[in-house]
Amino acid sequence: MSAAHHHHITSPAMLVATFVALVALTILTCAMAMVDLGSWDMPVTLGIATVKALLVALIFMHLLHDKLFNSLLLLSAVLFMALFIGMALLDSNEYQPQIRELIYDKQAEAPPL
Repeated sequence: MSAAHHHHITSPAMLVATFVALVALTILTCAMAMVDLGSWDMPVTLGIATVKALLVALIFMHLLHDKLFNSLLLLSAVLFMALFIGMALLDSNEYQPQIRELIYDKQAEAPPL
């Protein structure tokens, strides 16, 4: 009546390779913090973080060998997150004049050193 359930065991070599990749991407993230990429800072950092998250989900959470439905759930969550971040970034420029004015006012009120 029930279909046979197949368990997949990830090899130690794959786990070690994934760990090394995650450590390398973490070091790359730290190195990128010291480099000024201008407006590319956030997209590059989010890209590295996305790759790291996908490695964890595919290897450690076994989505690579799981049912397609679970992968679709992950994909829909990632797309929703990208949409949410994109909408927040589109709205962030709306308040820049007020933020600059507030910073200028606080600097003007600060006592001289």
